[in-house]
Amino acid sequence: MARQKNRISQITYNPATQCFEAAVTLIMEEEAFTYPVSIPAPLDSSYEDVTKAVLARAKRMHEGANPGFRSRKPSADALAMPIIVPPSVREATVGLWDRLLSGGRAA
Repeated sequence: MARQKNRISQITYNPATQCFEAAVTLIMEEEAFTYPVSIPAPLDSSYEDVTKAVLARAKRMHEGANPGFRSRKPSADALAMPIIVPPSVREATVGLWDRLLSGGRAA
């Protein structure tokens, strides 16, 4: 089996559908495949569980007979621009999650 690298975009929660959503990129040899993934789960799901679930869903989509909607490009370009999250944004996001998961108001 080919060595595979993966990248998961920022995972967001959609309260209208009660799903976690992310774009998952699977990099395999010469190509990168990006899949939009949506996982139904409660808001208080652990980050680790959600990460594993979106990655598993993307892999199933990729290995299936009909992978559905996806982006496909040469792997040399797949990781050319790293996603950099400024510390202020990262801290604000952690604070928001802490308030949401502790039962407090987000805003």
